[in-house]
Amino acid sequence: MSDTTEGFISGGFVFYNNFDSANLAKVIQVDVNAANDNGENENDTKSAKNGHVEENLDYEFNLWTKHDCHGTEYENSNRTWFYFGVKAPKSGALVRLNVINLNKQVKMFSQGMCPVYKVLPGHPQWERIRDKPIYALDEKSNEFTLSFTYRTPDNLKAITYFAFTYPFTYNDLQTQLKKIQSRLARRTINSVDDIYYHRECVIKSLEGRRLELLTISSYQNISMEREDSLMNLFPENNELRPFKFKNKKVIFISARVHPGETPSSFVLNGLLNLLLNREDPIAITLRRLYVFKLIPMLNPDGVAKGHYRMDTKGVNLNRVYLNPSESDHPTIFAARTLIRYYHNFYKLPEETDIKIEKSHVSLEENRDSNLIIPESVTNVVRDTTNHLLEQVTLMSLEEKSKSDLTYDKCHKAKENILRVKSKDVEERRRPETADNKRKLAKQPKETEESGIFLYVDLHGHASKKGIFMYGNYFDDSDESITCLLLPKLMSLNNPNFHFTSCNFAERNMYLIDKRDGMSREGSGRVAVYKLTGLIRSYTLECNYNSGRLINALPPRVRDNMSKIQTPIYVPPKYTPAVYEEVGAALGPSILDLTGSNPNSRLSNSQYHSLRGLKSYLKLTYANNCTAPLHKPLHKRKVLGNLSDRSVKSLDEGDEIIYRNCRREN
Repeated sequence: MSDTTEGFISGGFVFYNNFDSANLAKVIQVDVNAANDNGENENDTKSAKNGHVEENLDYEFNLWTKHDCHGTEYENSNRTWFYFGVKAPKSGALVRLNVINLNKQVKMFSQGMCPVYKVLPGHPQWERIRDKPIYALDEKSNEFTLSFTYRTPDNLKAITYFAFTYPFTYNDLQTQLKKIQSRLARRTINSVDDIYYHRECVIKSLEGRRLELLTISSYQNISMEREDSLMNLFPENNELRPFKFKNKKVIFISARVHPGETPSSFVLNGLLNLLLNREDPIAITLRRLYVFKLIPMLNPDGVAKGHYRMDTKGVNLNRVYLNPSESDHPTIFAARTLIRYYHNFYKLPEETDIKIEKSHVSLEENRDSNLIIPESVTNVVRDTTNHLLEQVTLMSLEEKSKSDLTYDKCHKAKENILRVKSKDVEERRRPETADNKRKLAKQPKETEESGIFLYVDLHGHASKKGIFMYGNYFDDSDESITCLLLPKLMSLNNPNFHFTSCNFAERNMYLIDKRDGMSREGSGRVAVYKLTGLIRSYTLECNYNSGRLINALPPRVRDNMSKIQTPIYVPPKYTPAVYEEVGAALGPSILDLTGSNPNSRLSNSQYHSLRGLKSYLKLTYANNCTAPLHKPLHKRKVLGNLSDRSVKSLDEGDEIIYRNCRREN
C-alpha cells in the first residue's frame, strides 16, 4: 500500500478518502489464493452469511476507517460511519471489501441493513448494494467486520463510492442552499402569501464552517423591524438579519448534531421542500401561521471530517445544551441563544450575557440581496392586520396562543430560569436518583407564554426499527396529552411513522450514556423544555434500515377516491425519499394540532376530529397512567378496563369516541 494525495494505492486499486465526509484510514490487500482457515476459534467469532454461493474472488482488501477525531488527543471509540471511493485497474472483476474495525452493529445488519454505493460516471444515484453483506464479531477484541462484494465497472476511469448509509455532506448542503437562493432570487413576489426566505450564518464552527440558519414564512404580519444582531453571533457583516413577525410563533427544527445520522438531513429536506412550495395549500397555511427557523447542520465539522457521533474535540454536542460554551461548543451555544431569543418574543432580559445591538431597517430600505419586494406588496404587507390572519386561520379561541406577552412577563420568566440554572447544573452532576429526576422534571408552565410553538431535533437511529419520536415526561395529564398529540398525528399522516415506538418516559430524559457517562438531560429535547417550559419539544428518530409496520392512512378530505393509493403492508427499505416524506408529513401534522389543516385526514379517521383524537388519548392515558407512556396503547384493553364510574364522568365528546370505540370492538 502507498499513500497519495488522493488516498491509498493497493494492488493497482486507488482508494479515495480526500473528500467531504470520507474517513478511510488504511487499506491492505489480501491474498485471495490463501487458505480460508485463518486460525480463528469458532467460539471467538460469530458470523452470519446470506447463503449466497460466492464466485471466485479476483481481489480482496481489508479496510480500516478512522475513529472520530482520528489522530488527535480527542480520538474516541466511535467508528460506525464509513465513506470512500475505489477506482479499479480491471473491469468486470469481483472484489471483496472487508471493513475491519467497526463498532458492534450485529442487530442492525442482522435485520437486513446494507451499505450504499454509486458509480461516477455511470450510476450517479445512491442505492443499497445488491448482495447481502456478511458480518462477523470478534468477541475478544469486540471488533465488528463488515464484508461485501462488487463488480468493477467497465469504465476504468469510473470511481465506485461506498458509504455506511446515504450520505449528505457539508458541501451538499452548501450546493443545495445556493440553488435555493438562486431560484428564489428570480421570482416575483405578488402576494402576502408568497414565500419569505432568508439565509444567514449564525456563527462559525471550531474549524470555521458556517452554521446555517434558514427563516421561512409568508409576508403575513411582517414587521418594519429586523431581528436583533446578538453579540458574537452573525459574523458575516454583509448578511442582514431577517425581519420580525407579529403574532406568529416560531417552529424551530434542527438536524445533524450527530454527523453520521444522515437520515435527519433528508427529513429536514422534505420539510424544506414543502415550505418552499408556492402552490401547496398546506405550505401556504404553514407560512401564514408560523415562522420556521431551520438549522440544517448543527455539527458541520463532524460531518466534513467523516465522524459518526462527535465534534472535532470529541464532544457529543447533544449533551451540552444545558450550558454550552461559546468557545468550545459554538454551534450549540448559538442554537440555545436563538431558542431563548425566540422564546422571549425577540427579546432578551438585560441580565443575560448577550448584548443586543438594535437594527431597525424598514422594508423600503431593504438591502437584502435575496429579497426583492415590489412597492405594491410592501403596501399590502403594511396594511395587513392581525384580524385578517384570524379570519384566515381555523384555530379555535381556546387553542390560540397568547401573543400579547409583555416584556415584564418575559423578564420574570427569565429570572426564574436563571435562578435555578446553577442548581440544575449541580443536580445533573449528582448520581441519578428518582428524587433528583423528579425535582428536575417539574418545570413552570411556560408553553403559552413562549414565542416558540414547536421544537424538533432530527436524528438517525441504529438499533430500534422504524421512525418515531421521543418526548418529555409530564405528571399533568393535560400536558401529557399535548405532548402525545403530534406523534399520534404523524402516524395518521405518514405510513412509516411508528407511534407505538415513541417514548415519553421520565427515565428516557435522564439516561446516562455508557460510552461517555453524559446524561440525556443535556440533549436538545430536554434542555429546551427546561429553558422554555415548552411541552412540544421532541427528538425525531429514523432507523437507518427499515421499520416494523406500515400505517394505513385515512384519505384526505379533498382526495379523489379514485386516486387513493393501495396501501403497502410490507415495510420498505428506507431511502432518502422515505425520509423526505416524513419531513413533509410534519407539515399537515403541525396544522392538525390546531385544526388548521385545509386538507386533513382526521375527519376520515376513526377519531373523526381533533376533539375525538384528544378524547381517545385521554382515555388511553387515564387507563394506562400506571404504565410507562412509551408502551403500546391498546384500545381494547383501555375500553375493557373502563369502569362505569369513568364512563359517567366523560364529557359529551369523550362519550362519543367511547361509544364509537365500543362499537368497533
